[in-house]
Amino acid sequence: MKRTLIKAILLFIVLTCHSSLFAQRDFKRHEFTFHAGYGVMLHNPPSLTLTTHSYQRDLAQGVSWNGQYTFRPLKRFVFGAIYSGFSSKGSHPEGKDHLWTHFMGAQIGMCNAYTKHWQVRVETGPGVVFLRNNSQVFGKTRKVNACSIGLLTQADLTYKLTPNVGIGLGVQYMFSGLFKMRSHYHGETIDVKFNSNNDSNLTRLNITTGLSYYF
Repeated sequence: MKRTLIKAILLFIVLTCHSSLFAQRDFKRHEFTFHAGYGVMLHNPPSLTLTTHSYQRDLAQGVSWNGQYTFRPLKRFVFGAIYSGFSSKGSHPEGKDHLWTHFMGAQIGMCNAYTKHWQVRVETGPGVVFLRNNSQVFGKTRKVNACSIGLLTQADLTYKLTPNVGIGLGVQYMFSGLFKMRSHYHGETIDVKFNSNNDSNLTRLNITTGLSYYF
């Protein structure tokens, strides 16, 4: 199922970039976008205080949001920068977790439109990924931090409501994995390393909606 989902996203990107039905019209060079919606980690989240399958899958689902600036120097070519965040939390009799992941990086891609109101934008780019878990175990605070690199690919469909404001729907796929993380608990700091066959996978899929501002 995961492979089928990834293939579907890649096929959508290829068809969007190569379709001859699109012709750019009337979209300004600068764009600010803010979206929010649903996010799901495709693998079990790392650093949790309880490792049962049901608890891990509950914490794998949460709220996702992103903010982006895009510049269009040419008719179809775009580049810019993006921040994407994710948050989920849960509790159990022995403790609780509040998981955060953050992606900050560059984006480059293609921008197309088939009327003066519609726009399709497909982008990809590398960035830095941060993980944080503000948790408790038996009433004592436990904090986990980690940093890695990742790749974010996204596709957005936008409808322009006014010359400067649009509303859109976006799909994002962020691929990343951890090689180590640091845990602070009860006055002790522990470094946890993952071997090459068991990297902690942070891959995440987001479905979001929100507004764009053009100028």
